[in-house]
Amino acid sequence: KTMTVEHDETIIPDNARAVCGRELPPVNPKHLNDGSILLFYQYVEDPIWTKAQHKAALKKVIEIGTKYNITGRGRVAREGLNCTLTGNPNDIRSFCYGLREWQEIFNETDFKITDGVSRDK
Repeated sequence: KTMTVEHDETIIPDNARAVCGRELPPVNPKHLNDGSILLFYQYVEDPIWTKAQHKAALKKVIEIGTKYNITGRGRVAREGLNCTLTGNPNDIRSFCYGLREWQEIFNETDFKITDGVSRDK
């Protein structure tokens, strides 16, 4: 299903749904050779990460990102993560699942994935 709104924008309602605690949307086969953008934040509260946990989190996020060839910008703070990342569609999803496997709190994260992005952006 799709909806067309002003300015010929197309909205795909299934892609706009929250993914907290759910499977991530599958990759459309026509986008397998394209890039994807991932936006997300996840607060860690009650309690925030200790200094040691923060250091371990930074190391783990870099490890997962490197494993799946993810690039971009991320902030890893004692209060959580805030990231804008790029990669191929399957690697982006593997990165998200890697975070979920590492810490259960990432099951609460609403990962926003946009597929079909030019790889040179």
